[in-house]
Amino acid sequence: MATRRASPEPRTRPTMTPLVHSSRRVFTACCAASSLVVLAACNSSEDTPTGAGGSSSRLVFASSRDDPVTFEFDLYTVNADGSDVRRLTVSPGDDAEPTWSTKGRIAFTSSRDGNNEIYSMNADGSDVQRLTNNTANDQQPSWSPDGSRIAFASDRDGNFEIYVMNADGTNQVRLTTEPSSVENGPRWSPDGSRIAFQSDRDGNFEIYMMNANGTAPTRLTNSPGDDLFSSWAPTGQRFAFHSKRDGNFEIYAMNVDGTGLTRLTTVPGKNSYYPSWSSDGKRIAFHSDRDGNDNLEIYTMADDGSDIVRVTNRPDAFDVFAAWRP
Repeated sequence: MATRRASPEPRTRPTMTPLVHSSRRVFTACCAASSLVVLAACNSSEDTPTGAGGSSSRLVFASSRDDPVTFEFDLYTVNADGSDVRRLTVSPGDDAEPTWSTKGRIAFTSSRDGNNEIYSMNADGSDVQRLTNNTANDQQPSWSPDGSRIAFASDRDGNFEIYVMNADGTNQVRLTTEPSSVENGPRWSPDGSRIAFQSDRDGNFEIYMMNANGTAPTRLTNSPGDDLFSSWAPTGQRFAFHSKRDGNFEIYAMNVDGTGLTRLTTVPGKNSYYPSWSSDGKRIAFHSDRDGNDNLEIYTMADDGSDIVRVTNRPDAFDVFAAWRP
């Protein structure tokens, strides 16, 4: 059988290699990430704060800013107004795809030990724990609302499928079984009863939803372009995602019953990816090349697509995979 893609790659830096072809790179739908070794809250002050978004709202993200030659990624936190950037990790591989638990820990994907595995750490970068350990790629962690479990994607059984495990890495259970397709990008619903994910089981990538035990999968989107990486609104009634349905990748939102589709970003010829809905439901973070540079930056916007605020400003780096603190 031909090698399946992990997910489409709308845009990558020249040195990036698709995840499915390289166990040393962390990939989802747009770029990679890199590394770890704990730095206790080292500050990076090169960004110019925007003065918007509210400094009490904090984001974790991946960036290549401290490794401009090889573009390896580490994890950082930042206030939503762009102030107080703090580096959390320094490692010989890529650290990416962070997600923040309601209990304060951050789970993330890292290739620091050779292939992509899931790790967790405290919000200041301390107490790093490896949660998965096999020769395959484990990635894209998503915390359950109570912080007791993590959903993730893995190709340990041949193709990418959705799995869940306890917060300490025990009791790893496979939820999906589609041997001829790719299932990844899991996102736990706010009430913990459902998991959204993306799959190309019906041709191109679409958003699906299933019960938290893997039963009753339901297709939510239906478009000729790939629909990827959903993020639930805190009400559990809507979700955001990025899609190529109108030519380039933009952020959309819709109701969980498939109605009420709304396009939130519109920048022809540019791309916006990886939405993350804030816990108060008011703002959505994403990364984009909308300002003309070849790099990617972190932005936030109101939940209706208005009031777009640029959070990071590093023309020499890629800032990606933003996730809000609960």
